[in-house]
Amino acid sequence: MFKYMLNLLFILIVGLVGYHFFDFIDEGSLFSSTTLASVQEIEHKEYEESVIYQPDREVTTLETLSVQHSYLNDITGWGGVETTNIRSLITSDEWKELKAAVNWMKTEGFAPSKILNDMENAHGFILLVEREGDRTALRYLHRIFHDLDVTLNEVTEEEGDTTIWGVTHAFGNNRDIRKANNHLKNNF
Repeated sequence: MFKYMLNLLFILIVGLVGYHFFDFIDEGSLFSSTTLASVQEIEHKEYEESVIYQPDREVTTLETLSVQHSYLNDITGWGGVETTNIRSLITSDEWKELKAAVNWMKTEGFAPSKILNDMENAHGFILLVEREGDRTALRYLHRIFHDLDVTLNEVTEEEGDTTIWGVTHAFGNNRDIRKANNHLKNNF
């Protein structure tokens, strides 16, 4: 009986390790969906296309994305996310412009596509920064804009940092999207 239980335990452990290995290879898609549940103020939807622009809005949307990414770089770059005065940040005109830009891109810049989920997350992270002074939310907010700007505006290494954080629904990977979504879900 003991030998049978030992074999069963061995099979269970091998199965669990194998499951985690394949989840790692598949960028985290086995354990959960990348969509949020139970955060009423953030609405994720399923879309086929990664990015679609509203008619005649591509250039303006890409410029807006780039300007806001630059602003977030100034705040979060070189350890700035840890030293930024959150109270001053959220009352600044630039922060108000960021909020307006997210709303504009969500309603007038992008058409129904996966990137709208990224704008929803950006909105949620903005709220976490304002409500809780959440520095991790500020970091995720920057990473969303960074990944979208680098990808959509085809930023080169000569122009700036081309690291991809993988947190966007439009272009990211399941594991990093889920981490960002979980931060929203657990802290909202």
